[in-house]
Order: sequence, then C-alpha cells, then structure tokens
Amino acid sequence: MNDPDTVLPADDNNFQDFKKMCESVDGWSECYNKKNVCVSTSLQSNSNLKLLKAVTSFNDCSAATIFDVVHDTEYRRKWDHDMIDMKEVCKLCVNNTVSYYAAKCPPPVKPRDVVFLSSWIAYPNMRDPKEYLMINRSVSHVDFSPRNSMVRAISIVTGYLIRPTGPNSCEFTYLTHFDPRGSLPKWVVNKVAQFFTPKVIHRIHKAARKYEVWKRKHNASYKPWLWPEQCRLPPCKPGQLSARFDEVEIIDETGLKDENGTNGDDPADVSDDEI
Repeated sequence: MNDPDTVLPADDNNFQDFKKMCESVDGWSECYNKKNVCVSTSLQSNSNLKLLKAVTSFNDCSAATIFDVVHDTEYRRKWDHDMIDMKEVCKLCVNNTVSYYAAKCPPPVKPRDVVFLSSWIAYPNMRDPKEYLMINRSVSHVDFSPRNSMVRAISIVTGYLIRPTGPNSCEFTYLTHFDPRGSLPKWVVNKVAQFFTPKVIHRIHKAARKYEVWKRKHNASYKPWLWPEQCRLPPCKPGQLSARFDEVEIIDETGLKDENGTNGDDPADVSDDEI
C-alpha cells in the first residue's frame, strides 16, 4: 500500500480524469466571453474556491508550438511579466518534473509561490499527436521551504489540453483549481482568477506567434519535454519530496473591499510590446 505522502508520477488515469474535467459541460457558469476566449467556473462540493476553465482556439499557431511555449522555462521569462522566479528542480521520470515558481500579485496582495509536479503526455504518441496534456499539482520539497516574503500557494490541479485542428491551428483548454492561501476573501480569489485568466491566454497566444523566431536564436535543438535524453535535471532523492503541503503562517490580507466590476484594462487587450 502506497504511503499517502509519497509523490508518484501521473498515470493514464490522472490524465484521463483531467481530460474529462476539460470536456465536461454540466455544472459550469460562464463568466467571460470575449475575443474568442470563454471562461467558466464550477462550484466544488469540497471547496469554496471555484474550478475555472478557459476555452479558446488559435488559427495561427500549431498545437506543437503551444505545447513548446507552456514548457519552455527560458522563453517564459520573456512573456510572463508576473513571474519573479522559476526553477526546474528535479525529475521523477522522463515526463514528470518538479519546479518552483514565484509570481507578483497586485498590491496590497503579497507575492505567491508554489512547488509543483508537472506531468505531460501526447496521445497516441509524440510522433503523431492527436492531443497534448499537461497537468500540475502542488508538492513540497525539502530545499524549497516557504519564504517569509511569499505566501505558499497550492495548485490542486492546473493544466492544459491542446488539440491540433490543422497544421497551424489548434484548440486550447486551460483548467485550474488553485488556492492562493493566506486569508484573502474568497470573492477576491474568484474574481481575480476570472479576470486574470483571459490575459494569460492572450499572452500565451502572442508569445506562441513569436516563439519559433526566438527559439531559432536560443538553443534551438534543446527541447527536453520532447526529447527526454536532453533532460539535465537530477533524479529526485528519497525523502526530498512529499505530497503533504507545507505548513504556512496565515497572513492577513482581508482589508480588500469588494467593488462592482474589476479595475484595469480589458484582459484581452495585451499589446505585442508586452511580449
């Protein structure tokens, strides 16, 4: 019998369960639909945080390019302007790696960070993929304990389903159930997620349109998410990882007031200058 604290690689059941959530239609409430991005939320019986799903299609980017963009850590430093830091830490196996990610939040909210297991697969295979899946979930690592300057968040499940619709087009689904922890009012968490998600989708799209040109100049042949023999990460050592989430101090961020609407520009309006 497996120790519940043991971190195991994702298996076919995990990927299929994630795909079913992406494809489900019952129990979702649409909260945003503009510029070809539809965002919906679903109430969860075991959480007061909503499951969120964003669905779109790209008619000028291949599924393979989108898959590369969401994997390429070095390129992410160029387009993810909220990122403070990201490190790839170790690997469980060829398609399961552990990473650390820290990101800015709008003031007065403190920055968040997360340690997560990233798992990916292509069906039926990488040579002739009909769909790509990538899923992330939080883990803890002995070398990445919570920091005083950050709030350690939890990714219950976050990921992507990418399906080619042509040689240079694809369908893209982003799904996340994410707990930023701290003591933020849950209405803040749900509202920010609904507003911020379309901006992330549009940034990924714009980044993908520039990726091939950028990649040709930056270690063009290095894609360890496609070619595992290139992976330079050390194997995870016994005792380094745990499925148990880190204990964190509750930080008071409850002074935020609810307002009608969300301040700021339309989340779909992301200029190319931002990439």
